[in-house]
Amino acid sequence: MIWPFNKRKEEKKNVNPMVYKRSYTGAESSRLYNWQSSSDRSADGEIKSALPILRRRSRELIQNEPLAKRYISLLNTQVIGRQGIKLQMKARNDDSTLDLPANGMVEELWSQWSRKSNPMYSGCDVSGKFTFLDIQRQVLDAVVRDGEALIYVHEGRLNPHGIQLELLTADRLSIEKNDQLQNGNIIRMGIEQEKRTRRPIAYWINVTENPIYESFALSPSIAGTFERIPADRIIHVFNSERMEASRGIPWMASAMPHIKLLQTYLENEVVASSLASAKIATLSNNSGDEYVGSGVEDSYTPLSSMEAGSIEQLPAGWEMNPLEFSHPTSQFPSMVETVIQHIASGLSVPYSDLSSDMTGASYSSLRQEALQSREYYKTVQTWFVDQFIDPVFQRWLGSALTTNDSDGRAVLPLPLEKFDKWSAGASWYPRGFEGVDPLKDSNAKQVGLRNGFISLQDVASDRGTDLESLFAQHQQAKSLAKQYGIDLAFEPYGTPHQSVAPDSDPLSAVSKVSVAMAEEDES
Repeated sequence: MIWPFNKRKEEKKNVNPMVYKRSYTGAESSRLYNWQSSSDRSADGEIKSALPILRRRSRELIQNEPLAKRYISLLNTQVIGRQGIKLQMKARNDDSTLDLPANGMVEELWSQWSRKSNPMYSGCDVSGKFTFLDIQRQVLDAVVRDGEALIYVHEGRLNPHGIQLELLTADRLSIEKNDQLQNGNIIRMGIEQEKRTRRPIAYWINVTENPIYESFALSPSIAGTFERIPADRIIHVFNSERMEASRGIPWMASAMPHIKLLQTYLENEVVASSLASAKIATLSNNSGDEYVGSGVEDSYTPLSSMEAGSIEQLPAGWEMNPLEFSHPTSQFPSMVETVIQHIASGLSVPYSDLSSDMTGASYSSLRQEALQSREYYKTVQTWFVDQFIDPVFQRWLGSALTTNDSDGRAVLPLPLEKFDKWSAGASWYPRGFEGVDPLKDSNAKQVGLRNGFISLQDVASDRGTDLESLFAQHQQAKSLAKQYGIDLAFEPYGTPHQSVAPDSDPLSAVSKVSVAMAEEDES
């Protein structure tokens, strides 16, 4: 057949309508998903407008809200601990052996500098109020509460080490100080930076204080006196949540609305429960007779005060109508628990630690929470060492190597040309964490040591110390026991007949050692 009779019919394509709906739901802008702000500001743009308000609210919550106070206290105890972050020098000689004399010298001088000042000695703090452990706590608290901390490193001070630290509140770094300088640098929220790389060149610190309000003169109407301090003299500690951010924000920023809502809810619930326990009632009369109570308020409202255990007879025709307040409701505990769990998730801490509530918690759940939270605390410890502890040590080391004492010798009499050796030899040991189940964890570590999965250094690090210090303590204990004529029952890392098998009873091991010692005495 010829055309057009042999023309084929066009085949209709079946298209899945769901293909056109396949998209990112989070990018939809319908009524249900229209929750995102339309602004795509930079990190500094968002920080500039929000930082003063966030900082004031963070301080207010820590002052008045128990959960916020608990959070900052929890970080202080879990990250810093009672002894702080300790220095252990690991500088080595050319033959890879530890340079023990030099390491001990650096550790001793660092310990002396970390002390609090007294009339006979000038320590690490320029005000003479704090030890270096106190400074560690102050800096971490400031970063959590205010979002950042400023430490002014004073070099050439008249103290034995030639260096001291001054703590500056972040309010002195005004976010309103912004300018374009003729040398090409820019001042962004008080920090002078290279325009292209954003590398800090200097910090413009407001040194003016308002004597009337005892606050910093930050408002445009009052202005202020700014001192330009080179960046190598300032340690600016903050956690950058976004790339290109120049300032830090309080760590509770995401949880602030929920903490405040919980605070308001608790206040309202307490008031409602107080009204419920007071058993308030009204009196009504359908006869038209006026009731005269025990007093009159505002010249027209009759009142009748009743004491506990009393019965009052009402006039004929009068009725008492109790006002019932059903508070606290049965949903109150679960509501509070759910909100605190949400807050704890935003703060990256366990619910049980934040709320101090162990109700219904099992061993397995507490152990899992503890393991997860410890990883978070260890992460914060590493960050804190990198951002604050080690930069302070590097500046102190350079000052101690170049500052002379009264005899004209260097305070730290080590070769300056080997600065890199001493600098790289610094190791930091924050507080450690004991096992959740000490016996099981100890047995697991013994198995790991036997099979080579872990080392003795790993075991010591878990306890917040290092192997060298641990061996030194054992040696000191042996020497002290020998001095007082005491025979130790156990020998650390001892002979096979004194070791304790993982699955054996430690008390039976003690008895075996006692029997062995008795047999040796008889022979």
